[in-house]
Amino acid sequence: MAHLWIHDDSGWNASRLISPLFDLGSLRALTETNAAIDDYQPACATSAGFARLVQVDAAGVGTWALVASPSFPVRLNGRMPAAGLRVLADRDEIRVGGSARYFFSTETLAAVEPFPGAERAVFCGRCRQQIGTGAPAVRCPGCGVWYDESQETPCWSYSPNCAFCETRTALDSGFKWTPEE
Repeated sequence: MAHLWIHDDSGWNASRLISPLFDLGSLRALTETNAAIDDYQPACATSAGFARLVQVDAAGVGTWALVASPSFPVRLNGRMPAAGLRVLADRDEIRVGGSARYFFSTETLAAVEPFPGAERAVFCGRCRQQIGTGAPAVRCPGCGVWYDESQETPCWSYSPNCAFCETRTALDSGFKWTPEE
């Protein structure tokens, strides 16, 4: 799940983007999740314009874009978004008003969750047994391989790293990348 790195008194903190609209002008998630961008008028809209992070569905991968009015002082990686629109990539720097600095990230953390199932059988990356729908499992955030993860079959946590990439398997290992101070 995408998140926005926000700097405060304690340093850089990742805030998950759980709403499909996120207003950079007020730094709060918009609650009207079904509102169209064209006719939505948030209370924080001012004569200075607006800048929002908007989730767009691109084959279910959760792509995000920065949408900004030409008068709103926002920069993406040092440049104004062309025509007020830019698809975001992992680690993009967003500056608002010349001083507020944020980073967009698509990095996810490993978490035990019920396996959602798939059209075809999916086999554990370690024990090679089929993972049943609803079984506790972990999807590697680095390579996307699924692993069993329960008391009986601790396949994800069996080794310090994923069997297919260098992702750490500790569930509390945190993010691999954080903005520099």
